[in-house]
Amino acid sequence: MSRSRNATKLAKSIVRRTSLKQSTASRLAKQAHMHLGSPVADSPDPLQRRLEAYVAHVLADGLRDHQLNGALLGVRRAELRDQNLKLQLEPDMANEVLRILLPRFDHSYGGVRGVAGLRVRGNERCLDLYDATTAAQVTVARSDGGPIRLPSARDNEVLLWKRVPGGSSRDEQQEAEDWTASRGIEDLRVRDLLFSRLLRCPELVNGTAAPHGFANCYTHHPGDLVIEWCCGESVEALCAHLLAHGFADDVPRADAIRLFSQHSAQFGRATVILNRHASCLYGRHAQEITRSIREGYAS
Repeated sequence: MSRSRNATKLAKSIVRRTSLKQSTASRLAKQAHMHLGSPVADSPDPLQRRLEAYVAHVLADGLRDHQLNGALLGVRRAELRDQNLKLQLEPDMANEVLRILLPRFDHSYGGVRGVAGLRVRGNERCLDLYDATTAAQVTVARSDGGPIRLPSARDNEVLLWKRVPGGSSRDEQQEAEDWTASRGIEDLRVRDLLFSRLLRCPELVNGTAAPHGFANCYTHHPGDLVIEWCCGESVEALCAHLLAHGFADDVPRADAIRLFSQHSAQFGRATVILNRHASCLYGRHAQEITRSIREGYAS
């Protein structure tokens, strides 16, 4: 099928699944690298989607602008085997990803950090991170096959995954309840679906981090995840790639996507927020920043 016919087909699909006008859909469709590619394969289990969403949210908040080598959220590739999700981590970030995810009580913070109820098993080259209360789990490994180091406690921290290996602590249970029944979030199903899809399609979103080696991710509350960058592909191009791979499928049509400007877009009524700055934020300092991030992970 020719590129123009692919673009036409994608534009029709965008109009059918979103509230975007035909002219906007056509403009986006022409920017997609891969028209109507394979859709992101969702887990049929809502508890699995919820855990994956929790993992993505915690990584965004924990890593922020400290990615390396273009690996947004520290993930280079995602592999699916019989609905099991395996994340191939950026080697320089793997230890930090594990530290951010495994729950700990931080006395300085006054609460639980990490994914409440998450526990670990396996060997140093392939670890299963599983929910202590359900059958949901995510497997992680370094993309180069090297070992991942289990984290040790820092000042004022209690490693809950180590202290309560057979279940979850009372503090974790409260934190997990807050995530599961987040107040003010209109549709938890949409949140879990979109955050889970972000974790399952790293090669689509990693383009935001490619030019400098890092982008910036953050959250305002349990219901959103922001990706912010300055160089590389446009917001419209990224939206086109995501839509072509079914990122907004099964989201209510009116809420699927909103394009506010050439620099800003939202999926799922401000569930996933994309912001691109009009000019470069780092310039010649990008390599310096990357070196500083790498040194921080190595210490």
